[in-house]
Amino acid sequence: MLNENLHNEPALVQAMQSGSEEAFTTLYRYYSPRLYLNILGMIRDPGLAEELVQELFTRIWQRRDCKGITEDFTGYMYRIALNLVHDFFRRLKRDRRLRQRFGFLAGEFYEHIEQHLHQQQLTAILRQAIEQLPKQQKRAYELVKLEGQTYKKAAEEMGISPLTIKEYLVAANKSIRTNLSGHSGSLFLVVLAALNLLS
Repeated sequence: MLNENLHNEPALVQAMQSGSEEAFTTLYRYYSPRLYLNILGMIRDPGLAEELVQELFTRIWQRRDCKGITEDFTGYMYRIALNLVHDFFRRLKRDRRLRQRFGFLAGEFYEHIEQHLHQQQLTAILRQAIEQLPKQQKRAYELVKLEGQTYKKAAEEMGISPLTIKEYLVAANKSIRTNLSGHSGSLFLVVLAALNLLS
């Protein structure tokens, strides 16, 4: 969702959490256009997309003391955006007047969005699990599993042996499996299958 971070984002987040409206405004101006485009792509209504972005940043300001903001600001925004869009589609299903206004989102497009939201949820869960890994395991996992590098190439980049890369990946998979065990039911199984962690 958000591929580029501010170089001074941690300092801005910390300042915002201390009550700096200037830091909050800087974060808003930088991230709101990206969030708007992402939300607009799902709901296809400029006015509503703008409303949801405003609601998103209102929540961020109101909950600026939340630990999740400090740990992963972009991830935190991503989860709020996802929840807001999901809440909208839940309302759309049960509100007749809302369905009349946004009838073009019903049917197949709604199913597409549900699938998209589900995929984003899986991605967010995996990302959170990866973030919990020790630094070296995380880097090895990113190089091999996410960037598709060979053990040899990843080992060269990290300045270690391919065998150590393999050991890191085994440990990383085990940690991710343990981390994901908190997600019950089919969602947990789908994530594990996607990661090839069931074998």
